[in-house]
Amino acid sequence: MGATLLFILAVQTPSPAAMVDRYLATVRPIDVGVGAGLCVAVDPTNSQGVWWWEPGSTGCTSRSTGPGVFLADSARVAAASPSGRWEVSFRVPMHSSARPFVEVRLIIDDGMMRDTKSGKAVAVQRRRDLEIPEKPGRF
Repeated sequence: MGATLLFILAVQTPSPAAMVDRYLATVRPIDVGVGAGLCVAVDPTNSQGVWWWEPGSTGCTSRSTGPGVFLADSARVAAASPSGRWEVSFRVPMHSSARPFVEVRLIIDDGMMRDTKSGKAVAVQRRRDLEIPEKPGRF
């Protein structure tokens, strides 16, 4: 009698949590006192979930630097109210001994991200992931 082999094919589907557009990302660069501005993404479910990148030729839908987006240094995300307002802070390293980094403080509220120092604001959109293609900057 021959042995019967049973093969089970397991198809892995993403969990519902993985399919949620969990990141809040700037639609265009925000002026935080660093050059022409930065693109910023925040994961409101992660107390340290802040990433930034320099905009590419298509603004915040592309990036001009590095192998990917940068996990922000000293990042902090805190819900300031149950209605969906978040306070975000992080540091951007500078290549200067006189100014080694810039402290950034942002508020996300009602679909907008605002710099607390300058008051400048940009719209945010929800993103499923942080796959930002690299394209040269707009210089």
